[in-house]
Amino acid sequence: MSDRVVGGLVLAGIVMVVVGAVLSRRRRPAVQVITSGCAHGSAGLVIHPWRGHAFAIVGSWLCAVGVTVLGLSYVDTSVFAAVVVGGAGLLLLYLVWAGASGRGGDGTLTLTPLGLHQRWRGSDVFVPWDAVTGLVTSRQELIIETASPIVPVRHLPRWLRRARVVATDEAIGLPHWMLPPLPYQEMIELYSTYPPARDELATSEPVIRARTLLEQVAMHGRATPDLDS
Repeated sequence: MSDRVVGGLVLAGIVMVVVGAVLSRRRRPAVQVITSGCAHGSAGLVIHPWRGHAFAIVGSWLCAVGVTVLGLSYVDTSVFAAVVVGGAGLLLLYLVWAGASGRGGDGTLTLTPLGLHQRWRGSDVFVPWDAVTGLVTSRQELIIETASPIVPVRHLPRWLRRARVVATDEAIGLPHWMLPPLPYQEMIELYSTYPPARDELATSEPVIRARTLLEQVAMHGRATPDLDS
């Protein structure tokens, strides 16, 4: 492969990385952030990351494929370069595939009548409502106090495990820094202490309320918790 082609690929990769970084800060509309969905076979309220753009995924695939092809181009000239660059490309392909398939997880939080579900960085966490005894909200995590240990189910290699997450016999941390600003404290307290309210999570009512709160954030910069309306 000529130097001109290699230079073009590198430049294109840099452009896609920059564009992807910019688009990752884009605030998504409420209808994309708050949806209905399911987890563990139960329908519920799904809260997705509120920043990003679909092009970021396409750009990630293109970058991963480009790096892999670049590595293969070095096979005839430098085995070492082919192994290093090709290996990096394969790793990128694996990470992009893990994210696209859902095995990696982007921190999406799902509230169902059964409990809270979150998949992030390859770990699947499910906390039954009856196991919740309290909640401590930090800047980056929802630290759920539990009556029994919650063991994450891993879907990726251990070296890609959850980072900086509290996990003890009496608590588990659910990152929320990438999620939209919602009254998580009030929501979790309501559904963990008042079982009759949990059934509404399988309906569209909490979806409508959460979208309204996000629209208030977009208009006024803040949300007024109102779980009863």
